[in-house]
Amino acid sequence: RGEQSRQKIVAALTGFIREGVVSPTADQVAERAQVGLRSVFRHFQDMERLYREIALEVDALTQPYLQRRLKATDWDERVLEMARIRCELFERLMPFQVATQVHRHESPFLRDAQRQAARLQRELLAHLLPRTLGKDAAWLDGLDLLMGINAWLSLRLDQALAPPQAQRAMLAAVEAMLAVKRF
Repeated sequence: RGEQSRQKIVAALTGFIREGVVSPTADQVAERAQVGLRSVFRHFQDMERLYREIALEVDALTQPYLQRRLKATDWDERVLEMARIRCELFERLMPFQVATQVHRHESPFLRDAQRQAARLQRELLAHLLPRTLGKDAAWLDGLDLLMGINAWLSLRLDQALAPPQAQRAMLAAVEAMLAVKRF
């Protein structure tokens, strides 16, 4: 029964985050999970444990995208294909990323998870590039920035672009960066 309550609490909070409610109250979570308020606090005495549970949900969402095989054979086409995949993934991760940004200042776990995700994204990108391009740190930094989730959030939230328009904008920016380095 305790495990069921814990899962209901995680599902309730995850549901709120997906709906854009990044800081629901314990009362809201308890009501949605159909558990007592004390149950929420008993299962998650500290927020770090709850963030870890939600990170498992995010990892499960992310894995299929990380396991996709790229079909393109040329390095520049592979980078564009990766950018398209990231657009799809970032759209699904957007509510979790917004919630993470809201709570990152109070959570060593979230800060570390963000750094690890950024490092992984950069490594995956660098792996697609010819060695000579990977050595151009400033260019790689720029490309990594353009293909990152914060660029997606800016396009979607700050510029209020719909997903197809945001994807076109990101791909156009990436294409411009690639054009500079094509041999």
